[in-house]
Amino acid sequence: MKNNKTFLFFLIIFLIAPLAILSQEKAITVKDYKEKVIKDYYRFQRTEDGQLLDSILRFIKLNKIEVEEDTIKSKIYYLNGVKNLFLTRYDKAEETFLKSYELAEKTNDILLKGTIFNSRGVTITKGSANYKKAKVLFEKAVVEYKKINEIPQQIDAYYNLTVNAKRRCKWEESNKYAFEFLKLLNKYEEKITGLRRMHYFIGHNYLRLKKYDDAFRNLKIAEGITFKDDSFSFTTSLINETYGKLHEEKKEYKKALERYKNVTNNLRAANKETEKRIEDFYTRELELENELQEKGKEIIKDQNRIILWSVLTIVLLVVLILTQIFYWKRNKEKNREIKELNKELAGLIVDLKGKNKELSKNKKEIENLLKLNEQALFSRVLKISTYNDAIRKICKDLETHLENNLDASSYFITINKKLLNLISEEELWEDFRIQFEKTRPDFYNKLKKVAPNLSVNDLKHCTYIVSNLKSKEVAQLVNVSPRSVETVRYRIKKKMGLEKEESLYDLLSNL
Repeated sequence: MKNNKTFLFFLIIFLIAPLAILSQEKAITVKDYKEKVIKDYYRFQRTEDGQLLDSILRFIKLNKIEVEEDTIKSKIYYLNGVKNLFLTRYDKAEETFLKSYELAEKTNDILLKGTIFNSRGVTITKGSANYKKAKVLFEKAVVEYKKINEIPQQIDAYYNLTVNAKRRCKWEESNKYAFEFLKLLNKYEEKITGLRRMHYFIGHNYLRLKKYDDAFRNLKIAEGITFKDDSFSFTTSLINETYGKLHEEKKEYKKALERYKNVTNNLRAANKETEKRIEDFYTRELELENELQEKGKEIIKDQNRIILWSVLTIVLLVVLILTQIFYWKRNKEKNREIKELNKELAGLIVDLKGKNKELSKNKKEIENLLKLNEQALFSRVLKISTYNDAIRKICKDLETHLENNLDASSYFITINKKLLNLISEEELWEDFRIQFEKTRPDFYNKLKKVAPNLSVNDLKHCTYIVSNLKSKEVAQLVNVSPRSVETVRYRIKKKMGLEKEESLYDLLSNL
């Protein structure tokens, strides 16, 4: 049986090990999946980097893992919404943003709620040009961001409000939002990508308000900012176009013409940049599809390996079952033999129980006889003690008579001596000892092992103690005072190493 269990143990290890390795590869991805989604989501919130977004979505798509947490699902919906917005799939983007908002509302994710309002405003602006609805969404975004003092996102929202007001031809309102943008930018200098475009907006708005000096000043600031972002060429074309209109207003047609020529060149460059950006995005998406196909092939290979191991497992299980059947048959025969032995043992046990009952009965009879013998011994000792007391009294009376009658006959003296010989303590002790050893034959041997330094007199007193004789009764037997008996007992306790409160009788009774 032991060999069978060992074989089974190693077989299970052999079968499970490869499957455990395969599942562990997936477990590593699952373990890091949620953490990576959250980490990259917040990085994208700060940078708005298209390549980072592509990397996040690639990771999500390659690892098709179902998550239950609404906090994770809401962020995944949001990131997919941004992707659809980049690819100008505005209806799909709006649908995905709404799903994300529903979960963000449930988990009270204030930052995400504000970001969704902001992104929906951009989607509606580009998709349906409903600027009034977009304005409401941008304002809601600002409210959410202010709750958590999220300055970078407030900057984005005010940027969008500036553009929104400009498109509604609300020039002063547009500048009001632009100044809020610049005020916040002073607190958060890292976000400078929109600074050039913002000064263009302010310059354009001043042009519309016919405040030409303010317009020139802001356009000059915008032109002096050389930080290049994805929309650098397009922003340059807008600046040149506004410069051209300003020169027209001032009747400087030659300068205006030069600016308009630059606008054409800038727009060509901007279109190329936009086309390149969209082309790169689609290229990355195509690469992702290819990568998914490759991963699908790997999954099929893994599944084939699992099938192979499953078949091998079934074969080995069949072998194991056959082995088990063999051992089962062999064990069945052994069990039959064991049952027969058990029956024989059961019969022996019944016989032993009967004998034990008989022995118990005999033991009780012996104990009863011992008790009767002890009682008879004690009764005899007490009678002898009583006779001795009576004889001593007679002897005492004779001695008194002899002392008072000096001429008393020698006959009385002889009688007195004979009476004294009758009450010899040694003879009484010897008789008592012989009777005692009949009831407790091993008592003295056990006592000498416990306390080998006891004298003969100590042994006598131990015999009287275990016989449950009182000090007064012992005093009568040995013809001493009760106090002397107590002194001897105290000395015996010391020799046996007993404390004052410990019982000498209990110790001797257990021997």
